[in-house]
Amino acid sequence: MIHVETFELGLLIQSNCYVVSKDGHALLIDPGSKGRSVQKYIEENRFIVDAILLTHGHFDHCAGVDHFVKEYDCPVYIHPLDAQLLQDPKLNFSADFAPLVVATKPHLFQSGKQTIGAFEVDVKDAPGHTEGSCLLLIEQCMFCGDVLFQGSIGRTDLIGGSNTKMIQSLRMLKQLPNDYFVYPGHGPATKLSEEIKYNYYLQSV
Repeated sequence: MIHVETFELGLLIQSNCYVVSKDGHALLIDPGSKGRSVQKYIEENRFIVDAILLTHGHFDHCAGVDHFVKEYDCPVYIHPLDAQLLQDPKLNFSADFAPLVVATKPHLFQSGKQTIGAFEVDVKDAPGHTEGSCLLLIEQCMFCGDVLFQGSIGRTDLIGGSNTKMIQSLRMLKQLPNDYFVYPGHGPATKLSEEIKYNYYLQSV
């Protein structure tokens, strides 16, 4: 069974970074800054970091990538449609703050189930917030970036966003067979059944 530890990272926009661990191995999901607290946690537990996974390519979810790659010599994964965001400060929305270009060349997710290090990850396409937004399903946990929040959803009015595609993604979410623990890019964790029951945006699609 995996363990999930949550860290709020970022000075401008606080985003959730997750360390998912099992049997001495770890995945780092959406490191939005260097995050000394994350590094301390990994070192204290002597985790082997198998990979960094990105739910999408906005700067507040990937600004710490190069730092952690240097520390742990691990690969980075992102959806093919969001790979270009890592190279373009206008597309990743860092241009007006501290322009970010991620130097590390990413591996590209395949849709569906795949083995990454010691973990089985089921990648579901979930466009709407960005073209390459995706859900990362690991055991009973869903890491959904800025697709779904507790009581809300991600913006669709940014570059690469689409209200039509977001509606399709939300409909897909409602059809998932398991009641996942939902770990969003911002705000508190929740359960998929609670969101289906109480989240207006899921109720309305």
